[in-house]
Amino acid sequence: MLLPLEELQLRASPGMPTTNQLEGFAKTFKVSTLVVLRRIFDAGNITWSEYRTAYADEFERVMTLVVSTGDGGNFYNTQPVRVSKRFARAVVASTLEGHTRYTDAFQMLGFKKQSTFEQLARHLTVQ
Repeated sequence: MLLPLEELQLRASPGMPTTNQLEGFAKTFKVSTLVVLRRIFDAGNITWSEYRTAYADEFERVMTLVVSTGDGGNFYNTQPVRVSKRFARAVVASTLEGHTRYTDAFQMLGFKKQSTFEQLARHLTVQ
C-alpha cells in the first residue's frame, strides 16, 4: 500500500485537511493529493460529503495547475518507457538495419508516421 492507513492515522489530524497538509503527505508518500484525500476518508477523518466536496475542489486545483504550467508530458520520453526502452531501441535498430519492416515497427511501438519513428530514433540515439 502506497499510503498505509496506520501511518496516516499517526500523522493526520482529524477533520478537513488543508492544501499544505495534502501536499506534505503527497510528497512524503510519493502519491497524488487526490490519493491522500481518499486515504483520509478511508481512515474515517472526514465524512463522505466532506470527501466529495474536498475531492472536487482538489481535482479542480490540480487540473488548474496542470493546465497553467502546460505540462503535458513528452511523447518521446514517455513512449520508450511505456514499451520498455530496451525493446524500443531494439525495434528501432532492427528496423534501421532492415531486419524489421517499418509497418511492424510502427505497430509494435504504437504510432503511424515515419517522422515520429525517425524522431524516436534520434531521441533514443539509435540513428
